[in-house]
Amino acid sequence: MEHMTEPQSAPERLIPVVAAVIERDGRFLGARRTEPEALRGLWEFPGGKTEPGEDDVAALIRECREELGVEIAVGDPVGPEYVSPNGRFLVRTYRAELLAGEPAPIEDHDAVRWFEPGTPEVREVPWLEGDLVILDVLDAEAAPGTRVA
Repeated sequence: MEHMTEPQSAPERLIPVVAAVIERDGRFLGARRTEPEALRGLWEFPGGKTEPGEDDVAALIRECREELGVEIAVGDPVGPEYVSPNGRFLVRTYRAELLAGEPAPIEDHDAVRWFEPGTPEVREVPWLEGDLVILDVLDAEAAPGTRVA
């Protein structure tokens, strides 16, 4: 059999991006973007692009240190991975525990805020379109009867 080529629709050119659902006291952290212009004012789960040779965990630890000034421990994936609406990025989201520092909008953000999943306050601010699927997962987990004791 001759070697096969990737189909044209394969995500070979997608840039890998990681995001963190940093959780504390039943809440999760959101950060309001300042860049790029098209995304200014939208809320997101903090994170960013992985560097060449960097795995998801290392990238997420680095991004949270640079953007928020915090140290985190990366946990399990949350929600599905998804392609960003502009078709350029493949986003993977992970749960994270805050180990040290208090989140501050150091780089690429002008505000941070703790949100309680499953409450109206979460949807009162505009989120990046791609992060809505992750919010849906967090809302579903917060719904009565969905947590296992």
